[in-house]
Amino acid sequence: MRRLLRPRVSLGFELVALAAWIALAVLTVTGDSHGSAGADRTLGTGDSHHHVSTAHAVHGAAGSGGLAMWGLMSVAMMLPAAVPALAHVGTNSLRWRRQRAMATFAAVYLAVWIGYGALLLGSTPLWARLPDDAVLACALALAAAWQLTVHKRRALRDCHRSSPLPPAGWRAVAGAGRFGLRQGGACLRSCWALMLVMAVASGRSGSGMLGWMAVLTGIVMTERLARKPRRPTHLAAAVLAAAALAVALAAAGWRWY
Repeated sequence: MRRLLRPRVSLGFELVALAAWIALAVLTVTGDSHGSAGADRTLGTGDSHHHVSTAHAVHGAAGSGGLAMWGLMSVAMMLPAAVPALAHVGTNSLRWRRQRAMATFAAVYLAVWIGYGALLLGSTPLWARLPDDAVLACALALAAAWQLTVHKRRALRDCHRSSPLPPAGWRAVAGAGRFGLRQGGACLRSCWALMLVMAVASGRSGSGMLGWMAVLTGIVMTERLARKPRRPTHLAAAVLAAAALAVALAAAGWRWY
C-alpha cells in the first residue's frame, strides 16, 4: 500500500491514460466511436457483424476521425505499458527538465503506434470484403501463434531494457527521443498482432469493443510488468487461441442456423 501511495514521476501520464479510457467509454456509450449505429440502421438489424466486415467499418471511419480514434486507443492501451520506461526517463533526468524529457519520450513512443494505425487503416481494403467473424478469428489465431515465436520473446526482452540518458541540452532531448523510438519499436514488434485484433474488433458494438480493449490491455500489461513474462505469454496464447476457436464456432453455428 505504501508503494501505491508513494508519489510517482509517471503519475501525470497514468492519469492521461485513464482519461483516454473514460473518453473511449463515453464515445462508445453514446454511439459516436465508429458509427456502428448508423451501420445497423442501414441494414435494419442489430446483427450487422454477420454481414458487414469490421475492417470495412474501420476503413470507413478513417476519413472522419478513424486515426484519431486509433490514437486515443493507443494512449489508453499502450501508454500504461510504457510507465516503467517513463519512470526510468523521469528518475534519470534533471528535475527542472523531467516533464519535458518524459513528454518527448511519450510523444515518440505513441508516434510509433499511430504510424502503425495509419498502416492498418490504409490496408483495410485488402480484407474489407471478408466476413467479420472470419477476420476476427484469423486475427486471434495469428496473435496466438505470434505469442509463441522466438521473435515475440526477443521483442519482449527488448521492452524491458533501459538506456542511459544524457543529463541536459539537446543531447538529452535526442536521448529521450531515441529511447522512445527504441521502446516503441520493441513494443510494436511484441504487440503488433494484439493491436491487429483490436483494429478488427473496434468495429463491433460499444460494449464489445471495450471488452476486447480490457482483455488485450490486460495481456499487454501482464507481459510488460511480469518479472518472468514467458508464463503469461504462453497463457495469453492459450486464451487467444480459445477465443479464435469460440469466434469461429459461433460464426459456423450462426450460418448453420
